[in-house]
Amino acid sequence: VSSHPFFFVRGFPLQSIHPTTTTFTMTPSSSSSSSSLPPLLRILSKLKSILVSKEGVGKGKFDLLFFAFSFVLLCLFSTTALSNQAYVDENGLLLGSTKTGFDRKNGERASTYSEMLMNTGSLREAKEVLVRDILLADFDGVDDSSDEVTVREFAAHAVARAKFGDGRESIAIVAPIGCLEEEEVKGGGGKGGDDRIKEEEADAVALALEVFVYVKSRKVKWLGRDVVLVVPTCFEYLEEGQPVSKIRATEKWVETYLEGEEEEEEEEEDGSGGGGNAAANRKNKKKDVFFRAGQIHQAFGIETPNGMKSFKRSRSTMFAKLHGWNGALPNQDIFEVAKFASRMGRGTSAGFSVQGTHVIDATKKTKWEKWMEHTKAWTSFAKLSVAGKPTGVHGAFKVKSIDSFTMVYDKEENGSEVDDEGAKGGDYRIENYLACGIALETAIRACNNLVEQLHHARFEYVLIGNDRYVGVAELAGTLGVMLVALGIKTLKAYEYEKWLILSSSSSSWSVKEVFTAVKIFTFVLLMVVLIALAYFNIALGLCVATLGVPICLAVPETQEEKKKKKKE
Repeated sequence: VSSHPFFFVRGFPLQSIHPTTTTFTMTPSSSSSSSSLPPLLRILSKLKSILVSKEGVGKGKFDLLFFAFSFVLLCLFSTTALSNQAYVDENGLLLGSTKTGFDRKNGERASTYSEMLMNTGSLREAKEVLVRDILLADFDGVDDSSDEVTVREFAAHAVARAKFGDGRESIAIVAPIGCLEEEEVKGGGGKGGDDRIKEEEADAVALALEVFVYVKSRKVKWLGRDVVLVVPTCFEYLEEGQPVSKIRATEKWVETYLEGEEEEEEEEEDGSGGGGNAAANRKNKKKDVFFRAGQIHQAFGIETPNGMKSFKRSRSTMFAKLHGWNGALPNQDIFEVAKFASRMGRGTSAGFSVQGTHVIDATKKTKWEKWMEHTKAWTSFAKLSVAGKPTGVHGAFKVKSIDSFTMVYDKEENGSEVDDEGAKGGDYRIENYLACGIALETAIRACNNLVEQLHHARFEYVLIGNDRYVGVAELAGTLGVMLVALGIKTLKAYEYEKWLILSSSSSSWSVKEVFTAVKIFTFVLLMVVLIALAYFNIALGLCVATLGVPICLAVPETQEEKKKKKKE
């Protein structure tokens, strides 16, 4: 040993070394372990002790306090404190700056199309009439490119080229025929080609056809984007021998449109050398081409659940379907487009809402009644997001990040089929076609010259009626407060029970030790799940947190926890 009276062993000074004794004293080089920590870690350690300790400011109830605060935030969604006034992005959309040209003559022609489809004896014949007698027919004032029609077993579509566009962007109009809802597909069965087309399907397709023909006509000078008419036909398309829904048939078309189809090169020359045969070969080749327009930026589905015939426009209502797979929503401006289009077509802003949501009763006067109405509105909207299922054919486009909605035109709830003279059986299709046609034209024109680079993006929101919404900042902030509450609970459980797990033998765990480990693991797992849901479906994440976090906070303490607290 060194003769120096003071030397170090592994960082500890050895003092009072005497040659005749082996006794020595070890003193740490620092006064305390906490003082050697960086300032940030010291602050975090102090914060942890405050949040976990049963003594002091919070009395160990910080987790309950944070969750209570998050619940207050949820209640404030129904007030102006945490909800925002809806608006439209004027950089991208200039609603109301144009005049519509869809008139009564267009409505009459749409009514003619509906009659042509209804007079067919089967869905297969209706599809043939749709293609042969309407899309491929020559109309006065219609562009000569009307033969750009593609027919497949899952859909038929046609392309209207923009006269003043560059062909890089397009808008889709979708109206299915012979299709089932998701619930009907799961129940088995399906529609065959021999089944007749329904009146509501014929009216919806007739409207889409007339709007398509109208934008192709020579009198339309404003078209800046290509327009694609899509008619999904589910009765001819099977997957694994089973019928598909209208959403799946539309998805198949979208996938084919984006991926494209290979065009086989064919010889134009035939053995006989006849010009007539060569022209026929070119015609057949053109029929096999999958015609494409520019990149689809917006898509509008059309549904008429009760047709167009039995009710007046004054007794109509219009809905917008927004939700796609996993609760995905279009840019909120698209909802504003649908709202404005409904007002232009029907002549009133009343009777419009998101289908499946609570319609706010404007007659309620007291603050409590208004709060209840707003709460029902945003919770019903969030419920559709939580369900995660598309509400219409627009969901097939939203999967590919294409803004879309489905326009639903129907008679008002509790509406009568009796006209003003008291006679039943009146035909109001023309005035309803006029209303829907103006609405659809307004939506197309709103997006016709939209500059996507200037179009702001807001895809995470919860609508409160038609005029207010809760944005992503408020939704994520409330979820974050719930996560803090769960994090404090997890930290408390770990601090109070880690000694129980660490002191146990790895070969034999008691029931209490297993319960403690599973409890902490569950808390951590729930936090990870909530963080993931905040990115994929924030409405679902908020719902899971609202139900799951209080259950975690209510988990009882083990006996070991109580003993440790008494010792403290």
